[in-house]
Amino acid sequence: PNIVNCLQNVEQMGEGCSDWQAQTLTTRPSDTPAVPRGIGPYVVFEPADGEGIRPTPYSPDMSIDPATYDSIKDVANISQPHGIGYVWNTMLWDMYWNLVDRHGYNANIYDSWSTGGNNLAMQLVTDGMKIQPCRPGFVDGRNAILTAETALTLGTNRCEIWRAFARRGLGNGASQG
Repeated sequence: PNIVNCLQNVEQMGEGCSDWQAQTLTTRPSDTPAVPRGIGPYVVFEPADGEGIRPTPYSPDMSIDPATYDSIKDVANISQPHGIGYVWNTMLWDMYWNLVDRHGYNANIYDSWSTGGNNLAMQLVTDGMKIQPCRPGFVDGRNAILTAETALTLGTNRCEIWRAFARRGLGNGASQG
């Protein structure tokens, strides 16, 4: 609370975290990873299934959402902070679906983290935000989620998390900055 500019840095992920929470809290039991999700389509006068205000709708399908860690270098098309957040949320959205695929979906997000992959994902991202350092970058955010997962489930979901980050260019050996 004493460091008001703690998230003001080049790899600022706050916009991505807020997109991710909005998506996660509005999923339905009938949703699948095959259905792309836009953020804020109403703001640009699109229907609920529109692309919205980000460069693409969010999707684990890389032909729909091609964002990778390398995308943040494209300052002409990936703005700061919104575009940077879009790339971060793309990774979190992949992780979310990996966990839902493994643990199922619980329509009650307020139930325990152990009752569905969506609940687990919410717990891990929230815990990760609590333990990441000030002015975190993508590698810091990824590592904080992995640390939270180890503390919570002793590494049982490590592969699902690594798979999501690695396919988007934030795997082992990714260099922050």
